[in-house]
Amino acid sequence: MVLYLASVLLILAFLYMYRGSLMHIGVLALNGILPASWLKTTNAIVDEALAKYSADRLGVADYALESAGGSVLCSSDTYYSKSGALYSVFGIPVWYHSSSPREVIQPEVQPGKCWAMHGQSGYVTIQLAMPVVVSAISLEHIPTEVAPSGRLDSAPKEFVIVGKESEMTSPDVLLGHFAYQVGNGQPIQLYDIKDPFCTRQTVDYSSCGPNQEVFRIITLKVLSNHGNPDFTCIYRLRVHGKPLRPVLPAIAGPDH
Repeated sequence: MVLYLASVLLILAFLYMYRGSLMHIGVLALNGILPASWLKTTNAIVDEALAKYSADRLGVADYALESAGGSVLCSSDTYYSKSGALYSVFGIPVWYHSSSPREVIQPEVQPGKCWAMHGQSGYVTIQLAMPVVVSAISLEHIPTEVAPSGRLDSAPKEFVIVGKESEMTSPDVLLGHFAYQVGNGQPIQLYDIKDPFCTRQTVDYSSCGPNQEVFRIITLKVLSNHGNPDFTCIYRLRVHGKPLRPVLPAIAGPDH
């Protein structure tokens, strides 16, 4: 028995000491067995997936992101939970911890790290980092698997997106009426923004072309959630599109 244990320990020590060489031999063996084109293709797929994840998981720019220059202009009421962290002086409650509407334009999405909007309907208005020809928006919520309660009843359901060209006094332009679906395995759901002049005249958005208008301010108006009567959790709103590039004046050439 002692001899058997000693042999096992010797083998394990050998594998640990020469693990680098063994891994190198394994890679060489794979290179000899598998076609080089297959390995290149696999590496390219992995690199592309990692690059996409590091590029904010969707691989497209988010012009609402606060660190990129986006900001919250106004919002409806925030839900104050008395079961949350409580701050008191001499045992007298003075402040209940609450979330901020700024959570919807932060990159981190973790369970509970959302803006808890009071009730089942409300809004948040965001100034984008720059004027943008908005092509799509995406709404993100946590998946059921990581929800502390095991339910997603606080997720937004029906919502509309409203745009303003440049400032709060600009007229509202309805950019679409959408619904966030739960239980479909897609925490991030993307919605195309169509030509608003077309969508005003039809309920079939698929028949409309893409939006060509420039907007600086976007409002998310939540009309309902998935059943929570007290609050609606909004984790993240992204706004995608093409930034408006200023037209530079032409440089006059030399006179002839």
